[in-house]
Order: sequence, then structure tokens, then C-alpha cells
Amino acid sequence: MIDDVSGERVAFEVDGETLLVRDALEEADLRLVLDREPEPSPALPELFPLPVDEAVSFEATSFSVPDYASVSVRTDDGDFVARLDEPMELQRGSYCFEVTGTTKVLVRAVDVEPTTSGMADSGSVDVEFDEPTTLTVGARSLHTRPEATITVPDDPAALAEAVSVLGSSITEFSPERSWPPLRGYPPRIERGDELAIPSPLVQPDTGIEVVVRPEYADVYRLSTLSYYLGARMVVGDGPAIRLDTGYVESLATEGAALESRAEELLRTWFFLDTLARTEGYIPSDRYEYEQVGPELSFYPPNLADLSMSERLMEYLEVDPATVAPYAPAWPTEAVLRPGPAGAELLPHLAHLLAPVRVRGSPHPGRSGAPNALATSPWLAPEDGVPNPDSHPLPAGTSVLTPASYENRLRRETTARGEIRVVALVDSAERAAALRRGISEPAVPEGIGGWEVIDRPDVETVAATLSDPDIDVAYCGLPVGDGEVSSADSDVAIADLDDAPALTVFEGTEDIVEGLAAVENGGLGSIVVPASLASGRVRKLTGLLAAGLPLAAAVRYSIRTTHGRIVGDPAIGIAANQGRPMNVNSVEGTDASGFRTVRSTALTASARLGGESFYLYDGYADYTELSGILERETSPLTAAELFDLYAEPDALIQSGDEIILPGEDLTEAEFEERVRSLLQREPEKRTESESVSRE
Repeated sequence: MIDDVSGERVAFEVDGETLLVRDALEEADLRLVLDREPEPSPALPELFPLPVDEAVSFEATSFSVPDYASVSVRTDDGDFVARLDEPMELQRGSYCFEVTGTTKVLVRAVDVEPTTSGMADSGSVDVEFDEPTTLTVGARSLHTRPEATITVPDDPAALAEAVSVLGSSITEFSPERSWPPLRGYPPRIERGDELAIPSPLVQPDTGIEVVVRPEYADVYRLSTLSYYLGARMVVGDGPAIRLDTGYVESLATEGAALESRAEELLRTWFFLDTLARTEGYIPSDRYEYEQVGPELSFYPPNLADLSMSERLMEYLEVDPATVAPYAPAWPTEAVLRPGPAGAELLPHLAHLLAPVRVRGSPHPGRSGAPNALATSPWLAPEDGVPNPDSHPLPAGTSVLTPASYENRLRRETTARGEIRVVALVDSAERAAALRRGISEPAVPEGIGGWEVIDRPDVETVAATLSDPDIDVAYCGLPVGDGEVSSADSDVAIADLDDAPALTVFEGTEDIVEGLAAVENGGLGSIVVPASLASGRVRKLTGLLAAGLPLAAAVRYSIRTTHGRIVGDPAIGIAANQGRPMNVNSVEGTDASGFRTVRSTALTASARLGGESFYLYDGYADYTELSGILERETSPLTAAELFDLYAEPDALIQSGDEIILPGEDLTEAEFEERVRSLLQREPEKRTESESVSRE
């Protein structure tokens, strides 16, 4: 991994007849096997229709991708031809083969007649040309982690300079940057004695300036917008955006109004970029284009080749209210104190395109008070934007810490189907109820192993809560003051050396235990005020194992009015092949079938800017932006709804209930279950009843 030293993101090495494409940021290699030992020489990255970091050329008659990867073929100018899932012969022409595996590789060949084989039978792809030819191989780092670390002193002006460099991770500043793979992970920021920006980092040259007053509140509120624009952040008399056309967009000076305008501009410009890219690297027909396009005074793809400032001048003519109903929801919305501690969170929040708000005093007024909070569309306090000075923190709030993000960068996310769950409880009766709850009618799909431990001793508690191979640890033991009570002693969580990916603590409104688990190495934690019924534990673990982010899993299992999270609310515990889960809420029936509303749950892996295709929809010929909330679809027949339930990225929900995948229902049983849910009265429980001990 490159960090604080000058170096290349990708490199090429020859090992006999194999060309190793090394992604330095990911610490991974992708192999291309050739028919001869190559003699690579430097080539121009501009030769490719898609962006690459470095390129080489050499002569060969064939190449093979022996390891699993997705391989597509495009024309030399980037038009999509086919995905190489089966053998095919291509007519003579110039082609670019796009390989996505441990890194991104493009293989360009001019005036050739390729024959492809493999993939369907062997798991590899082989491409052979009719004669020896010059192959040009380009590679781009997947860039899923920071390239370097910027050090900043406790000075807002210095932090503004650091924010100016966050956009160095964005591959290009055309509308294509709205695709998440082209927005690499920004460099870290850490507090130190003086400003130090490592040499690999270069401030983007977009011609845009974001003006802030020399105070943390302004820098924080405009940091994500500045990152997305690749703007230089400069200190001035009042917040503004300066374009190199000479135009200046003055911004509000009052805090809440500035936050609102910054978020409005980010949403509008990001969304319009996704329309302008529709004839670009990945051509698409979009549902949102059909809705918004007629309201625009311009044809969005015509703006793709304009300069950033020229494009923004057109975007500024669009009423944000035209865009808002069709833009995806922000998976994370942050709240920082107006002091220096929030600086280290800015790269992680920018990576998620998270709007930033500022509340509270510059420094915590009590021990253990958080420096930063977050909300999400799935989980938020009832009173709006939370304040980090509140005690206790309102339910529905997430506490952000740099450790949570750093832990995610170093930990491998467990694949769906292999999730390991361990529950610790303090009575035989509770253990029996929980075992029944998890296993009946069947263990939720996605859970690969589970265990309920009754009245564990101190060694077992310590071993469980420090085991990084556990994905979800449910702690049903008494907790308080940072300690967990076992059958024979207490365990201080802060004294443990590691942690499960997620730890759930019941019986507390304090976050001290959850914070300790994350500082030990966990991705996140959840605290709930009382003991959860076994059915709710089943839902929570099943939804996490299915690939929902923390906030959405809490919403559909514990309810919005219960629970607090430590860690980003968009973190997922199960890897779902980079695809977001969609929750299909059945709200009633009519003559046409089941009335259904779909919402898509983005995660820190499945980020803003991706597109999804849904088979059963009135716009089934179109894709839509992932992350759209509550879009009513065409009514579904019982058979269509059952087919949707069988899809690996879909969940069916109605009222207070959600049907977990893996219950092995027949079509008739499934339809009966859905109809029975629709006939239920909404649950009316007090807090103590909804989380009562069994």
C-alpha cells in the first residue's frame, strides 16, 4: 500500500509468459497469461476509452485471464459489445477487453479478428487473435482505500488546504465521476503539528474554488461538495463557489441555511451528472431520465464534454425541486462539532458523499461525549438533526469515530452465507428461547454458523467479545460502566485486544461499551435499552446476514425508536457481491395484484451512483439509480412477488413484519403469509413490551 511516499498506483511485472498487473493500493495482482514472454514498453493511457493509471504495450497472439474476473468487450472507442460469458467469434475490428477482478485492466487490440473461449466451462477467459498483434494493456487501481495520509494542525485554514486535495482520488471530473468506481477513497487526514501533504497527492485542476470563512463549521459543511467538485477550498469573507467562467455563487452565511444549500447543490449536481453520463462509458436507459428529462432546458449528454464550470452554469438553471423527488437518499448524514476533532472524519464522509451538518459545542463538555454523530434514511431520531451534547443521545442516532472506518479498511467483509453469529445469555430459559427463535422455521439464509452460550464464564465472555472471526456477537448479559458481567466475574471491554465485526449490547442506553468494542477493532456496535425478544434477535441477525446495512437492519428488527449505533449507519456486515439490497413493502391489494413500494438500501460498499435493474416494474426496460426510497412499482401478481422473494437481493416486508430469505416457503405458503400480514393490525406495544425478556 502506498502511504506517505511517492509511488505508482499500479505496476507491471513479467514472470515468464505471465504479465502481473499489480495494484499497489489494494496489494493485489491480476494475471494475464500470454502465448510468449512479453517485452513491455510504456504506452499512453490516453489510448483507452476508459480511464487507466498506467499502460504498457507488447506483441502477442493470445491472452488468458486464468483467475475469476468479469470480462467484457468494447469497441476501440468504448461502445459495449458483449460480456464474455460464452465462446464467440468477433468480426475484424479494433477492440478493448475490459477485465474487472482484483484490479481493473483493459487490453486494447487494433485491426484484429478475435476468438474467445472459456468462462462457461473453465472459469477463465481465453482470447486468441488471427495473427500476432500489438496489445496495449492499461490498468487502474480499484482504489478502495486511501493512497496517503495528510497531516494537519488544529487550524481551519490548514484544514481547508487539506480538503482541497481530497479529490485527488477521483479518476476524472467528467460526469462519469458519478459512478462510484471512479471515485477512489480520499487520502486520510490526521491531526499533527504542521500541514504535510505527501507527494503522490495532487490537487485537481477543475477551475472551481469553494470559499469558506476560517472556521471549522464552514470547512465541514462544504467539505463533501468540495471533494465531489475537485475544488480548491480557499479562505475568504463569506461562503461561495467560484467558477473559472467568472461566475460566483454566493452561499448563505447562517449555519443551517448554508448546510441546506450545500446539500441541495450536491444533490442536484450529482443527479444531473448521472443523467449526463447515460451515453458514456456505461450507456443506460434510466427511469429517472424519463421523468426529469422533459423538464430540463438542455440535453444532458451534450454537456458531458464541457468544462466543469460550463456544465455547472447549465446545472444552476435547474430548479432543485425538479430533481429532489428522483434523487437517491444519502445513506449517511453526518453531524460534527465545530472543533478540530472532526477533521479526521472528512475523507471517510466524502467517500460516502455524506452531507455534513454542525451542532454542539467545539469540545465535549463531559467525559465520553461523542465528537460526531450520523443519521440515515433508515434510522433517525424523531427530533431531526441530533446534537452531540445531548445526554443520553436520542434513539436512532449513530456515533461516528475514525476507528470504525479504519477498521473497515483493514478487515475483510465476510461473504453472505458465511456469517458467524454467537449469542451470550444469562439463563437457560433465555438460551432455549433464542435457539428456537434463530432456528425455527429455519436458520435465516446467509448465516453460516451460529451458537447460543448459556451463562458463560469470564474466559468465554472475553474470548467471544475479542474474536475477530465472529461477525455478529449478541451480548445478552448485564452491562454497565464499560463492563460485561459473566457468570463468575466482570470483563472490561476496553481491556480486550480485538472484537467481532459487530457487537450488540442489550440493557443500556449508554454507548461506552459500544465505543470500546469499535476501538478494539470492530466495524460497529448496537446498543438497545432492554432485552430483545428472540424473534427480534432472529430478524436482526437475519437481515444483517442478508446484506442490509446496520441502520436498515435495526429499523426492521428493533424499530426506529429503539437502539443506537456506533459506527457508520451504512456499514454492512455481509458482503453481497457489491449489490445493494432492496426492500419491497407490500401495502395492499387491488384488482391488478399486490401494491408494492420498493426502497434500496445502499451500504459503504454499494455506494451512491450505481444503477439497478428490476424485472417486475412498469419501467422494466429501464434501470434506476440505486438508493431510491419508496418508489411505488406496478402491482405485482402473487407469482411475480414470489419470484421476487427468491431473488438474492430482495426482501419482502409488510407492516411491522419482514419475511426473511431462506424460510423455504412454497408459492402457496408465501402468498398466504403475505395476505395474513396485510390483514394484521399494526402492532401497538410499549417499549418494555416490544423488547421484553422471554
